Amino acid sequence: MTTRRFPFPEGPDARPPKEYEELLSQPGLPEVTLSNGRQALLVSRHAEVRAVLSDDRFSRAAFSGRPMFARTPESLALATSDPPVHTRRRRAVLHAFTARRARQQTPWLREVAGELLDDLEKGERPVDLVDGFTVPLALRVITEMLGVPWADRTMLRPLVDRMMSAGRFAPEEVAEAHAESRRYFTALVAARGEEIAAGRPGPDLLTELLTAPEEERLSVEEIVVFGAGLLMAGYETTGNQLAMCVLTVLQDPALAARLRAEPDALAPAVEEMLRWNALGSTGGAPHVATEDVRLGETLVRAGQVVVPLIDAANRDPGMFTEPGRFDPAREVNPHLAFGHGRHFCPGAHLARAEIHVGLGALLGRFPGLALAVPAEELVWRRGMFIRGLRELPVRW
Repeated sequence: MTTRRFPFPEGPDARPPKEYEELLSQPGLPEVTLSNGRQALLVSRHAEVRAVLSDDRFSRAAFSGRPMFARTPESLALATSDPPVHTRRRRAVLHAFTARRARQQTPWLREVAGELLDDLEKGERPVDLVDGFTVPLALRVITEMLGVPWADRTMLRPLVDRMMSAGRFAPEEVAEAHAESRRYFTALVAARGEEIAAGRPGPDLLTELLTAPEEERLSVEEIVVFGAGLLMAGYETTGNQLAMCVLTVLQDPALAARLRAEPDALAPAVEEMLRWNALGSTGGAPHVATEDVRLGETLVRAGQVVVPLIDAANRDPGMFTEPGRFDPAREVNPHLAFGHGRHFCPGAHLARAEIHVGLGALLGRFPGLALAVPAEELVWRRGMFIRGLRELPVRW
């Protein structure tokens, strides 16, 4: 019997593939064939996805040598490693992404958002919010944190596009983009090292990593990989999620009016958008069972691959009341948009702050903000790890 191919075809909007609802209604863990030809079990229920993401008997590193797409095992320092390596690397950067630091950065985030909206207001309409606001906001934040010159964004964005390919670009293009990114960050880290040696250390994260206490310090090679990985993760995810959140609000005038009138309503609305919007087009990071593990009714054998589907888990009727209904006032919302356990996104606090600030700034500046084209004419990204809109044309 031929198994289904995975990932499933992407839907026409922010919702996950229709097959996820079918998975949630069936017992067990269905088997699929991944794009690299390997067999895998799909994990869709909330409790079982949490188990995969938090149980050390499921290894990401064991799969990384046979990636689903053209990515090298060393391309992401956190996403493809396991404890204790993962624990050591994660600990090195967590101080830069705490809730306290995100709160401290919020006034600056508002300044950046205001500057971007000033530029939009001066230009012609309609404007594309993806290219003019959501991606530049997230990109400005992560380049500032890393000490990447803002002028280099025009060179780096095409590289990140290719590195985040899930079939859109040829493997050779993806490999070259990874190599070029590594060369860039190797030179940047070397420059930071020279500044430190000259007694002129900067305030950026790369400098902090290079000057950490010796017993906690990452290798130079690890810091190079972190730089490239944080650039990718730091704006691709947040910039595209913010664009989908804006679209959600623009399609619901009553919600837009409520968020303008009741600022406290923004936090639960954002959490519901994080649950509702399907951000990952390839499902989730594959894990390999290192020993026999029981997931629900299924015994996963050692060596089997499992793929935890976060976007399916966020629609699990066993966890959410009326999961197919968008409820911006949802009170109990244990979504897994930022992952769970050892792979919980370290940048979650900062991402939330960027989305809150970005949405609030847009709604506050432009009371008449509206889509400039019908929603069904919007063009969605295809063949990328992160879903999102190619463009979000708006007027006011």
